[in-house]
Amino acid sequence: MFSYIIKYTSTHKLSIFFVFFCLILSYTSALDGGDFDVYIEAAYKLYHGMNPYLPPYAKDGMGYSYSPFFIILLIPFTGNYFMTEFVWCLLSCFLLYRSFILFYAYFDKEKLSAKQYKLWGWILLILSFQFASNNVGMVQMTIFLLWAILESLKQIRKGNNVLGGLLLGAIINIKIMPIVMVGYLFYRGYLKAFFISIITAMALLFSPSLFWGIDYNLTLLSDWWQIINPTKSEHLMETGIGTHSMVAFLPVFLTQTIGEIPYERNIFNFELTTAIRVTHFAIVGLISLSILYFRSWPFKKENNDIKSIWEISYFLLLIPLIIPHQQKYAFILVIPMVAYMVFFFIKTYSQSNSRLYKLVLVIFSISMLVFSPIHGADIIGWKAFRWSQHYRLITIVTLLLIPISQYCNTKRLKTLITRN
Repeated sequence: MFSYIIKYTSTHKLSIFFVFFCLILSYTSALDGGDFDVYIEAAYKLYHGMNPYLPPYAKDGMGYSYSPFFIILLIPFTGNYFMTEFVWCLLSCFLLYRSFILFYAYFDKEKLSAKQYKLWGWILLILSFQFASNNVGMVQMTIFLLWAILESLKQIRKGNNVLGGLLLGAIINIKIMPIVMVGYLFYRGYLKAFFISIITAMALLFSPSLFWGIDYNLTLLSDWWQIINPTKSEHLMETGIGTHSMVAFLPVFLTQTIGEIPYERNIFNFELTTAIRVTHFAIVGLISLSILYFRSWPFKKENNDIKSIWEISYFLLLIPLIIPHQQKYAFILVIPMVAYMVFFFIKTYSQSNSRLYKLVLVIFSISMLVFSPIHGADIIGWKAFRWSQHYRLITIVTLLLIPISQYCNTKRLKTLITRN
């Protein structure tokens, strides 16, 4: 009884600490405003008869790049920027916790022991901290997208196709990135949810017409498309520091570019058009690799929960890789795959003594230094951090996770678990 009280008190104090930390981080983030200032400013401009996609921009020249529908949702919250952003940051902290709960539910049949669960939780906390704090610190949307994707998939897998499809369609409309997940729904045969999500996303494109008229809404949609059009030159190759998707990673190693620091990156000297074409082929290749995760014929639903989260995690990992202009905070979407692999190694560590297993574990552990708080300007220094950004270390590590995750496949997990 006494030991239970001590354990409860310890857990209770830890919970209080995290709540307090979230409050402080949310407060300081809301004071600065972050990217959410841009979203609220766009809502304010639209409400007062100005085009939210056109200059002038109040926040460091940053333009609005989300949908007109999202602006409509934000209009009621333009009265107090600080309070809106403070509540959003707190909500992001809660949704991150909720995402963890949704993720761990896939492992119900192969639960970790109390000691293993605690180890798993602390490792994930460390490996996700820089991305999570970056999201909250910049008052960003990616944690919300992560939760919405996992929540919609939970509802769809439970048979609630309408609710799940509506939620997925709504977030696709708000920010196009989650459209990657409709490929998962189609291949797995969730056709009802697939069509509902597509129809919802399309319908919400025209919903602002109810408030601003069809003609003006078409103007807004046209201006939005001019910003997000993937064929625009700035979306074909990104040479500056801060972006990490494939269009920011591969071209700078294939052709000579001018970066923000004076260090050459190119291994080859292809023509620019060739480098861009190779990058597009590489993106198609990454999408095609999803077949290695499905490992079944199309339109066949997967009933194994761990297998499902393994393949879902790959689709989440794809998002910051194949969508242009992804910054560091977007790689919170890679954490589910990291979490799966940490689970794999914790669960199987005592069951395997092979050299290959140990080699893969060492490679994974070393690569995760880039995901850990060590990879931050406050620890490694601003110069070293800019160097790592210049050479796209986050993207390189994310790509490295693909072969590692293939080694940590669910078949090998099951084999090693049942070995005892």
